[in-house]
Amino acid sequence: MIEAASLADPHVSSAPGDALLDDYPVPASGYDEMCAAPGVLRPHWRDLARFLGETGGEELERRHTEVQRLLQADGVTYNSYGDPHGAPWRWRVDPVPLLMTGEEWSVLAAGMEQRSRLLNALLADLYDQRLALRQGWLPPELIYAYPGFLHPCHRALPAGSRWLIFHGIDLARGPDGAFRVYGDRAQSPSGAGYTLENRIILARALPMLYRDAPLRRLASFLETERATLAKLARHHPENPHMVLLTPGPNSPVYFEHAYLANYLSLSLVEGEDLVVRDGRVWLKTLGGLRPVDVILRRVADAYCDPLELRGDSLLGVPGLLQAARGGHVALANALGSGFIENPGLAAFLPPLCRQLLGEDLKLPSLPTWWCGHPGDRSYVLANLERLVIRSILPNQPHWDGSRLDAAARAQLADRIQAAPHLYVGQETLPLSTAPVLEDGQLTPRPVMLRGFTVADGDGYRAMPGGLARVSSGLDTLQAAMQQGGISKDWWVLAPTPQKHVSLLRQSYGPIFVTRDGSDLPSRVADNLYWLGRYSERLDGTARLLREAFGRLLEWEQDNTDERCLDDLLDALDIPVPPVAESPRARFFSLRQALLALIVDADHADGLRIILDGMLRTGRAVRNHLGDDSWRLLNRLQQQIQEPPEGLGARQARELLEEDLMLIAGFCGLNNETMPHHQGWLFLDIGRYLERVLRTLDLFHLAFITARNPGVPLWEVVLTITDNLTAYRRRYRSALHPTAIIDLLLFDEDNPRSVGYQLRRLQRNIGRLQQPDHSPYRSAEERLILEALATLQLADIAALATLSQDSTRSSTELSRLLEAVEKPLLGLSDALTHSHFSHAEVPRQLIAMRP
Repeated sequence: MIEAASLADPHVSSAPGDALLDDYPVPASGYDEMCAAPGVLRPHWRDLARFLGETGGEELERRHTEVQRLLQADGVTYNSYGDPHGAPWRWRVDPVPLLMTGEEWSVLAAGMEQRSRLLNALLADLYDQRLALRQGWLPPELIYAYPGFLHPCHRALPAGSRWLIFHGIDLARGPDGAFRVYGDRAQSPSGAGYTLENRIILARALPMLYRDAPLRRLASFLETERATLAKLARHHPENPHMVLLTPGPNSPVYFEHAYLANYLSLSLVEGEDLVVRDGRVWLKTLGGLRPVDVILRRVADAYCDPLELRGDSLLGVPGLLQAARGGHVALANALGSGFIENPGLAAFLPPLCRQLLGEDLKLPSLPTWWCGHPGDRSYVLANLERLVIRSILPNQPHWDGSRLDAAARAQLADRIQAAPHLYVGQETLPLSTAPVLEDGQLTPRPVMLRGFTVADGDGYRAMPGGLARVSSGLDTLQAAMQQGGISKDWWVLAPTPQKHVSLLRQSYGPIFVTRDGSDLPSRVADNLYWLGRYSERLDGTARLLREAFGRLLEWEQDNTDERCLDDLLDALDIPVPPVAESPRARFFSLRQALLALIVDADHADGLRIILDGMLRTGRAVRNHLGDDSWRLLNRLQQQIQEPPEGLGARQARELLEEDLMLIAGFCGLNNETMPHHQGWLFLDIGRYLERVLRTLDLFHLAFITARNPGVPLWEVVLTITDNLTAYRRRYRSALHPTAIIDLLLFDEDNPRSVGYQLRRLQRNIGRLQQPDHSPYRSAEERLILEALATLQLADIAALATLSQDSTRSSTELSRLLEAVEKPLLGLSDALTHSHFSHAEVPRQLIAMRP
């Protein structure tokens, strides 16, 4: 049972008794965030402990499941470094927040803000006057051996400019209760977006806890960040064009890039979207080049400019450094700021703080010894068994001396002696623990924090909270998310509940109203076009499969004619199985061939391959899709990528029914919620081009190349196009090929007919902005006009005599289908040439010297 704390100790308090808390195993050594001792709660945890006790472990687990469901619905992912296939890893959040008092936070925030001021001053010095070098405050080997120190960035900013705008600080509490810094992040300090999403999701899953909780809000920090970015603009300070530069959907934290871009009202761009002309950075859009004033950078320094930095980079913008050097674009953070991630700096920060700021360092680093100094090297070599050895070079392994045998330590000592300036030794301190919900029980787990600061006026402002990460086991020293950690919401308590703050507030300044969507980047238009094509391809394949499974089940139950299944396999590009010895053997052979398109992740024509293309293009335009559309896409991903075990024909058909409903919902939401401007036009063009090509293929199969032509196959075509009911309502008679052709080929009022689809394509293509502003028809306009005119000028009377054995009319239909299809096959290339060609990814033509 939890016992009452000693009245002589004001820092601890008893907690209400509850089984959830009674069995909490406080570690025998170290610092636990919730309990000062077994059975003794820290005072600021008492209200939360009461809530947890009243809620109970079973209900908390139910809420935890709801948290994970909401995260999955929102598509919150992290691409784990440990996954060899790079598959997005589902973000995990523990429902129990991590609490910190306002008084303790004030001290920690002051230390974080001072650290940002110090590192900004150091960057300004190293890339300009270099007093730290000339006065001997820093050894040159530590600077010049580190690849993050970029010589081309010398005096890249005007005097007095801020180098460090956004700063991530990894820290943890040691066994003595004091916080220490484990690392600094300036290249791409991820976590702020995940922090905000954690708070929003947990508030939805635990509304009673969050509604009146006295915690400091996060939105005001992001409001400060956006205001700071706007103040960096030199050319259009009243309405600057600001972008977030991302490496793209393959980035481990692409979700956060899209999330922050949307939240901060920034354009999400990749390097290929930008170009430098006349010393300025421009965004390539469908309406031409648009100037960029501020870049929130999430691409590593060296990859940002292949002209002056890494020549093999495909992520950056040639000439970006020169544009920044000329003051025509502001970068947050400035190129070269990644130098502060050098782990060797930790050994020199206390004296540097006194030299550069005239202050004592408030927030110490993990005790660090730089081996380039003889005294430090001697200490490290003498204490290898209790230190962690790290290289100052990025992406290098580290060695825990306590886990090495004598031979391995000797080998490590030789490595250090050979290049001592490249290594540091760091003390290993047990991390504090925090409660995590596991199987309805609270369990202590090591916790690390990532705090954030942003430039604000002449100083910095710390985010009141941040990203807390707990490891999956007590023996894990650093709870990195890449290694499978779990995140927590980090609460900073306030005296009273805080007012809700949102970035969505009324603007009192002038705004330029626009509707045409001409600012759409060409790359985004390209991806929207292919998103439309993949979504329709997935729909068409699922419809074919559903009908095939339906016919297969009918054959099994009623012994009906199954010969049209061979034609459906042809439509699905599946080899028709050889004639089996028995109907039962044929049934299983056909079923396995069809199931392969659902369960086989590597099947070239399978649902999962098509979905991969849909997800890839969808993620690339994430901030152009509505929240509901994105949730449906995530549900579709789960449905297709995780089919149930032991799938049979009936279950497969039911699964396909659900898939089709989700696809229809996704396409319908995009049609109903996206403004019908340039982006929607490309999405819709992609859908209807794919649909008309698939419809023509169905016609060709049913009336020209069918193995088993006739009524069963005609009924299949009407069912796949969802027009069987329309046919029966219109004709109330047996199926006739002439009526089917009119309904699905010529009827321009039928959304599933070729005529309607060509009309829609012509209308949408005619609304596209032409880059050359020519008064003449573009190539794509000519092609769609040719296809539509061919159909409209067709001799319908010659086709009206079509029957099962009419060779002449079949030939006429075949010629018509080929004539309509021919210009459509060139339409995609024409669109690419007119609108997407300048969005092609650059290629490395020659090998770069190391």
